[in-house]
Amino acid sequence: MKNQEMKRVGYLTAVMVFGLILIAGCASIQIWPDYQRTAENKLFVIQEKIGDGLKTGVLSLDQSQSFLMKLKVIRADYAAMKDKSVYRDEWDSLIVRIDALGEEIDRALGRTTRIQEPGSGDRIVALQRIIDDGRMNGRLSLAEGRDFQARLDGIRSDNSRMTEGGRAPTHEETTGISRRLDALGDEVNRALARTTRIQEPGSGDRIVALQRIIDDGRMNGRLPLAEGRDFQARLDGIRSDNSRMTEGGRTPTHEETVDISRRLDLLEINLNRFR
Repeated sequence: MKNQEMKRVGYLTAVMVFGLILIAGCASIQIWPDYQRTAENKLFVIQEKIGDGLKTGVLSLDQSQSFLMKLKVIRADYAAMKDKSVYRDEWDSLIVRIDALGEEIDRALGRTTRIQEPGSGDRIVALQRIIDDGRMNGRLSLAEGRDFQARLDGIRSDNSRMTEGGRAPTHEETTGISRRLDALGDEVNRALARTTRIQEPGSGDRIVALQRIIDDGRMNGRLPLAEGRDFQARLDGIRSDNSRMTEGGRTPTHEETVDISRRLDLLEINLNRFR
């Protein structure tokens, strides 16, 4: 009996200590780079949504100004926390506010009216994720990671300046950003292709994963009928091309692999808008 009581006390003590460690980690004041990067990416996407909505006439001038005022307040709070030691709860609260604004804009835009190719903001977020993954898993060297990150930061800064205050960028500005993203994306893909791809899911695995997402979205009603058909047709086309490329054990060229990967990226970005 005495031994059992001692074991129980020891177990409870260990649980309490572990709980205190978790609480201390959440309550500690420090810099949170992952949260900062997440907030930054979300703010850029929202900025672009407002600009696109105003440019296409989906958002009225009053709506755009209202959203821009809300975004300005959030940006001010973001700037006050950027690179500062704060509690993690402060970043959690800020990201909740950013998401709420994004959802409000989505409702105003009526996102189900049409499917668009991802804008520069979405492409920047997707490319940022690829660079982050490459740096973390060692497939990008330190020098490559720094160079790609610096160039992406420059594109992000120019894209933000172009749409600042709800201004609609010119065709030349939009084309310039798109070309820079294409060039950077190609270089990143070439750098990743030089390293082992064992840890990265191949096109076949990604097709299976996207098929599951489409099926789930159509079954639970989150994916409208028209969008479900469009996404399925696009995935079927990618699946057919991927199968043709590898038919008979043939090894696809680098250009073919990059093209399939890019089409899967675009489809995944579109799908994520309905998740």
